[in-house]
Amino acid sequence: MKKKNIVIIGGASGIGKEIALHYAADKHQVAVADINKQSLDQLVVESGQGTLIPLEADASSWESIELLAEQIKKRFGTIHTLIYSAGITKSISFFEMDWGVWQKTMAVNLHGLFYSIKFIYPLIERGGSIVIIGSGSAITGTGGGIQYTASKGGAFGLMRSLVQELGNNHININVVAPRVIESDMLDILYPTEQSKAELKKAIPIGRLGTPIDVCQAVKYLSSEEGKYVHGQILLLDGGRTYKSVL
Repeated sequence: MKKKNIVIIGGASGIGKEIALHYAADKHQVAVADINKQSLDQLVVESGQGTLIPLEADASSWESIELLAEQIKKRFGTIHTLIYSAGITKSISFFEMDWGVWQKTMAVNLHGLFYSIKFIYPLIERGGSIVIIGSGSAITGTGGGIQYTASKGGAFGLMRSLVQELGNNHININVVAPRVIESDMLDILYPTEQSKAELKKAIPIGRLGTPIDVCQAVKYLSSEEGKYVHGQILLLDGGRTYKSVL
């Protein structure tokens, strides 16, 4: 198996963390960028791998991501896969929404995605991949608040535009759109065991998703076998979204 240089933005916790640990376990060189130094340090300990490189960066900052790209270039020269997993949410209604919550969510979930691709895309080798961790909420309009669904919908549109403009550069770009994945973010939206049990009843496959489910999809889309998959949104939800029409 060819060893790759992988960059994960927002990879010190949640889904991004699981992806980082899987790639590191396979002995790939994995640069994990995150704003939380404590979580980065813990990730390095958990990985036990010399192939995992922690880098502090603020996904919501143009300057921080530009500096991150310079660090990655010095460390790797080129990379094979960019994974954008940074994301935040807050359970809040439309009428309770204030500018601060809206702006911060957009800054991390959408602006940071643009910054990351803007600065890191030139480092991706021919035949490489970009995988964006989106959300099924952008399809349904539910879960995470209006600011979250809007930001994730923006990620869908950005991906489609990039495919049109950059699609002939032999770098495939796709979105993995999870719903109801066991994570810190799910705990925010469904804080009790009872709420999770009710949620599980609405999933035809009969269980919540796991970060490993998302990881396997990401690995496929960035593999040689997944190279012809381009410009797609892969919904991972156990059948929940289209339950009423099954």
